[in-house]
Amino acid sequence: MSFARDVKLEVLGVEIKKECCCRAFLSSVIHSAGELNKSGQDIYITVKTDLKDLLLQVNFCLNTLYNVSASLSVDDEKTINKQERYVITFPKNITSKLLKDTGIVSNSQDNSYIINHNINQSLISDDCCKKTFVRGVFVSCSTSNIVLSLNQSKPRTFSGYHWEFDFSDESYADEFSSLLFSLNIANKKSRRKNLYVLYIKEAEMVSDLLAVVGAYKGLLALQNEMTVREVRNNINRQNNCLNANITKTVNASLRQISAITKIERTIGFESLPQNLRELCLVRLANPEESLENLTKLLSNTITKSGINHQFNRLIKIANNIKEDEEEA
Repeated sequence: MSFARDVKLEVLGVEIKKECCCRAFLSSVIHSAGELNKSGQDIYITVKTDLKDLLLQVNFCLNTLYNVSASLSVDDEKTINKQERYVITFPKNITSKLLKDTGIVSNSQDNSYIINHNINQSLISDDCCKKTFVRGVFVSCSTSNIVLSLNQSKPRTFSGYHWEFDFSDESYADEFSSLLFSLNIANKKSRRKNLYVLYIKEAEMVSDLLAVVGAYKGLLALQNEMTVREVRNNINRQNNCLNANITKTVNASLRQISAITKIERTIGFESLPQNLRELCLVRLANPEESLENLTKLLSNTITKSGINHQFNRLIKIANNIKEDEEEA
């Protein structure tokens, strides 16, 4: 099971305590994933979802407000990644009242429906209703690419921290974006084919979103994931730094040995001062040692900087050897 699905199921387990929150939840679900259908003279609402547990939350709200229940059937039309999808069908006899109570429609002068694509602000006047509305949108039309490393059977490249909401109506997307900002959740909007996508990419913002919708187990799992990734990133950085230092040490040693060999072959070590002669012999005997370790092998006390300076002198001497001396 994916992390996103686990979190949504956790959110569906959050208790809705007030009637006002029930209206906010039903409004958000119908706005985000609902359809109006007609059968003869009857109009009814359906919601398509891959979360069977959504029916329980919907029915709780319907029972609280209207003393009725919705029904569930399998959606034969669409499957996403072979995931079974369901259709929640609301009772026909409450359609008109439900649509008005949730601010989705209003009546025109000829008693026909006028669909409101904006969020009815009276439904989210209280903080509890705001968060409940976000929960409804969250379980209805959000997706995520977050993969927890602890759930992977095989090592793989880490995914990012990305959570998004997909909407068919731009004005609704803009108002939901403003609602998220009012809860201090920064988000951005983009266009993808016929959809308007709000997305959150920073791990801290995704954490804040999970806190708002009440997914505290998911929040803890995400924070653990962030810690694991940070530790692994630090280890990788340290290994990269170590490898770079080893490469640097090896390359420097090769340059030093090349200069020492040239000096020995041409002008000889006897032409060098005692301290440089000793350094040449120590380096030839210890080609893989770092400068710091070489300081411990010399008879005289010397710093790492001092040895580096002496090697630079040797390289300079080797570079100044004339071609005729080298051929001799």
